[in-house]
Amino acid sequence: MKRVLSVFIAMLLIAGTIGTVGAQAQKRYKFVVITHATAVPFFVPVRKGAEDAGKLIGADVVYTGPTGFDIQQQVEFVKSAIAQKVDGIAMTMPDANAFNAVVKEAMSKGIPVIAINADAPESGRLAYIGQGNYEAGRSMGMQIVKLLPNGGDVLLTTHTAGAENLEDRIRGIKDVLDAQGGKFKYRVVATGTDMVRAVSLISSALQANPNIKGMFGVEEVTGSAIAQIIERDRLKGKVMAGGFDLVTDELVAIQKGNMQFTIDQQPYLQGFQGVMELYLLKKFNLTPCDINTGIAPVTAENVNEVMKLAAEGYR
Repeated sequence: MKRVLSVFIAMLLIAGTIGTVGAQAQKRYKFVVITHATAVPFFVPVRKGAEDAGKLIGADVVYTGPTGFDIQQQVEFVKSAIAQKVDGIAMTMPDANAFNAVVKEAMSKGIPVIAINADAPESGRLAYIGQGNYEAGRSMGMQIVKLLPNGGDVLLTTHTAGAENLEDRIRGIKDVLDAQGGKFKYRVVATGTDMVRAVSLISSALQANPNIKGMFGVEEVTGSAIAQIIERDRLKGKVMAGGFDLVTDELVAIQKGNMQFTIDQQPYLQGFQGVMELYLLKKFNLTPCDINTGIAPVTAENVNEVMKLAAEGYR
């Protein structure tokens, strides 16, 4: 975390210097940030970070993408950006292979592509800016072990089965739980991104197994659904719970004691650094580099401070 903060501060200092240069230059760059589900609240700070970077360097930044999780539609957004001859693309890549052809097309036309939030290393992208998802999953696994030292049945939830970043998190959780000498049993439930459906499917899984001692979502949709279920069914203290990211439902649930933690991946940095690296490449030919935006657990001890920053769009 200290390394990420240092990089961030350094980038801000650079931006303060080169912002004037960018304003004086005749060339005004246009960068596009494309995410796989723009309607999901998680991407609000990604957008803010990207747009803040654009203001600092005097570049036009367009944030776009499909409203719901739709890989093929996201590919079409990338093709549109290529057709517009933008100066760079920062995008999520939640599928290991679906973006290979379109990334190759962009790069062949001189449009650099950086992955943010979800990575596809074989796509040919120049760098990845985001959380190490397997390590984040292990972090959640260790939180689960801490909450349930005697083990038991747990429910793991994801909004999209097969999404590379989410599968990496699940794999990390499983590896930690499997190392506990058989104390844990787990089931994975995929719900889709619709909140009503997510609540319904998770509720059904909970009712089907009264021995479930914990529910843990590996992204913000099912994390929010879990928060709603615990509030509705008065499960506080009866079923442990955790999630990912800093959506309001989860943060309020932590304040109330309905959930015990969520794991932040600092999405503001993903948007901000994605645009900054594209700019530095185009302006100064500085090669983009991978940046791990960190694993930042949020618990009852720090939730109030984090909520203030989340309300401002920074967390």
